[in-house]
Amino acid sequence: MEKITAVILAAGKGTRMMSDKTKVLHEVSGKPMISHVIDACLEAGVRDIVIIAGANFQELKKFAGKAYPGMDIKFAIQKKQLGTAHAVSAALNSKIHFNKAVLILSGDVPMITPETIKAMIREFTKSSPGGIICTSTVAEPFGYGRIVKNGKGHIIRIVEEKDATAAEKGIREINSGIYIFEAKNLKKHIKSVGLNPVKKEYYLTDIAGIMAENDVIIRPLTVDYAETAGINDRVQLMEANKLKNKKTLEKLAKNGITIADFDTVIIDGNVSIGRDTVINPFTVIHGKTRIGRGCVIGPFAHIRAETVIGDFCKIGNYVEIKKSVIGSHTNVAHLSYIGDAGIGNNVNIGAGTITCNYDGVNKNRTIIGNNVFVGSDTKFVAPVKIGDDTVIAAGSVITEDVPAGALGIARARQVNKEKWKQNRRKK
Repeated sequence: MEKITAVILAAGKGTRMMSDKTKVLHEVSGKPMISHVIDACLEAGVRDIVIIAGANFQELKKFAGKAYPGMDIKFAIQKKQLGTAHAVSAALNSKIHFNKAVLILSGDVPMITPETIKAMIREFTKSSPGGIICTSTVAEPFGYGRIVKNGKGHIIRIVEEKDATAAEKGIREINSGIYIFEAKNLKKHIKSVGLNPVKKEYYLTDIAGIMAENDVIIRPLTVDYAETAGINDRVQLMEANKLKNKKTLEKLAKNGITIADFDTVIIDGNVSIGRDTVINPFTVIHGKTRIGRGCVIGPFAHIRAETVIGDFCKIGNYVEIKKSVIGSHTNVAHLSYIGDAGIGNNVNIGAGTITCNYDGVNKNRTIIGNNVFVGSDTKFVAPVKIGDDTVIAAGSVITEDVPAGALGIARARQVNKEKWKQNRRKK
């Protein structure tokens, strides 16, 4: 495999997102869209990554440090937003070392797959062209750059809508905006890209024609349009989330998980679920969560990041679990909040149970052992530890540790005032 440097364009302001957050950090399926692009590169074996940033440099730098600690992601700065060719030139003119081939991607294309990147690299390695451009065939190409090819099927230019002839407007093969070029050709010919007189920008699409005029072979690689579609506003963000979620649910279903309703279940792409688990409607599962086999997740359940659920568990309706570890054969049947907790095996959590994990300053943990029965409407005021084989009486507010084998009761004694209503009327 060729040595590849991936360049990810991420300097755009994304004004149509109407947000204070930089566009490529908006989330799709539980993680920033640029993370999908980076992860696709990594899974395809491309580890040399350069992000082109602009005014959002600090924001992207902070993201990279947190999301990819210890990884040497490099940054190039595009000080002025003067188009895609200008952005790539900013990287090429920096002090960053580039490998023999340069893969160019956009940070707002989260549907790109490792398989497509691998296919590009294989084709580039096998046929040794000067470059490869991913293309898609669509029913309605209006507004997109058309791919113009010669008799050998090589790309000789990309024509924008406004510049296309009537015949060229009839071409349904369009540019995807994903490229791989020999670094030496890219460095040499990008200097010839001229300023667009209307937009006052330098467009990377022009390089196809420039290279072809200099006898550099550019081959097309056909990909699914949905995989390379960019996100420019919140509507497209919503559509990408729906598409990504559908792919995630389909993958889970094919691996032995029953999804009751594809239209109402939302599961992030990095969630792991064991076979024979059933996910009921209106369930949301986020983040790096792991659920074992043979579980039942009830309707309206919300399972948040960093949760681990063992085998043969039941998480019922209107249950929220956050950053907790749940043992096997444990039931949290309904109407409960379990946060920052560690719960053992064969535990029954009664309805309305709450781990009171936040004291206004810190998040504290509740630890519950094995074979514990928790009565309904119990509150655990963390930090607190519950030993094995204990029983917690319904309606208790547990503020102290409960030793193994004990019955924990923490509630006011009931007092009945007989004839209270009758005596009240006499007053």
